[in-house]
Amino acid sequence: MPEIFLGVNNGFALKNWPEPAAWTRIIAEDLGLKEVQFSFDLLDPVLPEPGRSALCREIVKAAEKRGLFLRTTFTGLIIYAQNHLAHPNSCLRNQAWHWFESALEVTSMLGAEATGGHIGAMSAADFSDKARRCFLHKTLVDAVRELTFLAAHLGQKYFLWELMPTPREFPHTPEEALDLMREVNEGAAVPVRICFDLGHACSYDLKKPGDPYAWLEKLLPYTPVVHLQQTDGKRDHHWPFTPEYARKGIIKPRRVIETVRQSPLKRVDLVLELGHSLDAPDQKIIDGHKRSVEAWAKCL
Repeated sequence: MPEIFLGVNNGFALKNWPEPAAWTRIIAEDLGLKEVQFSFDLLDPVLPEPGRSALCREIVKAAEKRGLFLRTTFTGLIIYAQNHLAHPNSCLRNQAWHWFESALEVTSMLGAEATGGHIGAMSAADFSDKARRCFLHKTLVDAVRELTFLAAHLGQKYFLWELMPTPREFPHTPEEALDLMREVNEGAAVPVRICFDLGHACSYDLKKPGDPYAWLEKLLPYTPVVHLQQTDGKRDHHWPFTPEYARKGIIKPRRVIETVRQSPLKRVDLVLELGHSLDAPDQKIIDGHKRSVEAWAKCL
């Protein structure tokens, strides 16, 4: 049975609380959490030096002051809005590889053990062309496998590849994810693992929405990180775990935890990844996170 830890992705601080002293205080004092997944929405890893190193030192100092652990780093909303390593233009694919190279460096500077996230989204034209689709599939696998060698050199433990909610963002089903794990880990320098988001079993090409519990159970051997969001199963909502959304949501914390307890891994991190409109009131964002922490903490 794995050790299970509850944490939060700090992407909620985008625009509102970009200062390390601000978001670390909210996580430690308002939410009462210790585990943090650092979102690159708060620090572009290709920021030129010496600014990058200075900001990393500020983040580490603020986290240490509050007793927080920066466990992993992750692509955020900004990168999710891009094609990234699956861009149709090779120049932009090369730029995306450099971005990940820099993300690995920053991950080590922050003292985190792994990075990853959204790897790439194919354009509509590329996805509809079988030859291009196969080419970009191989490009993604080769790029991530190569990145694992830098991860190993930097002392990181694994690399996260997130299962995504559309077919143009590979992988988007548990079957694709399991095939990917076998393919990408052949010759990888550190293990490539899945980050499974409970709201991502909703791709439009499925005959009906997937069962997030069944998908999670299939992926347990490769899933050290589970993203938590409330959802109706039909869309990738990233709702908080409040009574309002519990009435129309399908995610039950206790059931998720019971499933995760079957994992063969030594540790699984449950990471709240909640969304909000960029014009939402500050207190509403914090309250949604506080209620969500309470909903999960009482089940742990």
